[in-house]
Amino acid sequence: MFLETLLIIMCGIIAGIFTGLIPGIHINLISVLLLSFSPLLLQYTNIVSLCCFIIAMSVTHSFLDSIPSIFLGAPDSDMALGVLPGHRYLLKGLGLTAVKLTVIGSFGALLLSILFFPLLVPLVKFGYPLIENYIGYILIAVVVFMIMRDRKRVWAFFVFLIAGVLGLIVLNMPNFEDPLFPLFSGLFGISTLAISLSENESIPSQVKHQYVRVKTSKVFKALFSGGF
Repeated sequence: MFLETLLIIMCGIIAGIFTGLIPGIHINLISVLLLSFSPLLLQYTNIVSLCCFIIAMSVTHSFLDSIPSIFLGAPDSDMALGVLPGHRYLLKGLGLTAVKLTVIGSFGALLLSILFFPLLVPLVKFGYPLIENYIGYILIAVVVFMIMRDRKRVWAFFVFLIAGVLGLIVLNMPNFEDPLFPLFSGLFGISTLAISLSENESIPSQVKHQYVRVKTSKVFKALFSGGF
């Protein structure tokens, strides 16, 4: 049993490396495919092993997905103020530092998640039935909060609407059993690569060793939000 679990975890790590480094291949896609073939897989293994595979893949993916998102999603230098922090670091020649900070943050969030996991299980067990009927309202409140925080609220609301329409169309298409692969490939991979290829901006030379001072308050804020 131990050797089987160890082998499953190693396979999950390999899958996480694959999904983390290749744009467009998302862990949700692999998880859905895994669940689709679960009746066949459960003839040779058990549900605990499948869960170990997904967890190992997810953790590994969270450490590596910053590499393609930072280096393959390089924006125009004129848009540096409107892009993700990792891209701003990249345009300043600190892309490697951005990856290092992301890995450190992922590791800290992982430790906090392990620490709070024993408290999360009873919280979900007893708390979920209380909010089950209100999840829709909670999600609407979160969406409204995110739109109101955006500087371009009308554009943010429009993007939210077309994203919802896209989901309704794709998930309700007849004779289309696995729509997630083309959907995730287009949203997460091809779109970013197409924008990067259309831009003629060159990535500046990157500094290999750079010390960055981060405020302690921001560190704890990022760790708790990432762990949550």
